Amino acid sequence: MNNMKNIEINGYSWPYVFSRPLQRQSQQLDSIRKQIIQFHEKIRGLDGGKMAALSSGQLFGLFSELDALGHLDLDEELCQYIFNDPKVHSLLPDIYSRYSNFFSLHERQLTEEILGCENPWGALETFSLYPRYESMIRDYVRSCPKVSTLAFLGCGPLPISLLLLGRLYGIHCIGIDSDPEAVAFATRCVKHFGLEDKIRIICGDESALSRLEWDSVMMAGLAWPKQRIFKNLHSMLKAREKKGLEKPASICYRDYTGMRQLLYWPVREEYLTGFKKTMSIQAERQVNNTLVFLECE
Repeated sequence: MNNMKNIEINGYSWPYVFSRPLQRQSQQLDSIRKQIIQFHEKIRGLDGGKMAALSSGQLFGLFSELDALGHLDLDEELCQYIFNDPKVHSLLPDIYSRYSNFFSLHERQLTEEILGCENPWGALETFSLYPRYESMIRDYVRSCPKVSTLAFLGCGPLPISLLLLGRLYGIHCIGIDSDPEAVAFATRCVKHFGLEDKIRIICGDESALSRLEWDSVMMAGLAWPKQRIFKNLHSMLKAREKKGLEKPASICYRDYTGMRQLLYWPVREEYLTGFKKTMSIQAERQVNNTLVFLECE
């Protein structure tokens, strides 16, 4: 058991584990805390209208600060110290909301740019986050090599994951999104990238899965509300079992772990009632999400 006490650094009380170098760890924690607070100061006045008025480059530049903080390589214990800090904890819901708005706006802006390009693949490959998607999809396919049809919940207007799965791995995909505008954009993207034979996009929520044929489901990191989605997905899987479907379904969701919990709500364990985790692929380097695989208990 660790012996712990609080130490004062710049007027703030940090918990300290005796086995760690006192000054170095404390200063690091205090610096990160300050950076999070300073970032929030920059974005708290940005409502939806003001954010929408920014260019794609301006949006990306602003939130790259949050991205850098989210990819700091800290152990779980130090991460929890930061997220349990009362001030940081109080800011998280607002940061999550604005990150979600940023992601949606930036994705739409990027979608419009790509739809205007004669060479969409060339444009997509120059996108700075493209290597992250490529790495995550490669890890997914290695873990589920027998998937033939993937249903993706929360595909968004630019379904990069589905485009890569269809083009690089020949996997048939169904993109599902509850936002009609995102569905319209995604449908145009699929046609623009020439993948109509591999990908189809439908408007709806997770309930649409009961009317579709699939052998794998992936849930986007920003899909919401996750508790309801997991509950309904579990009911559908049990119904499939009762019908005697022989082929088991592969279930995967994208989670935010470590310092990446600064970007969006992590999945809570109580949401996974009735499921058991079979494998996790931790986010490394610049990848945002940990891939978590499930099966029904």
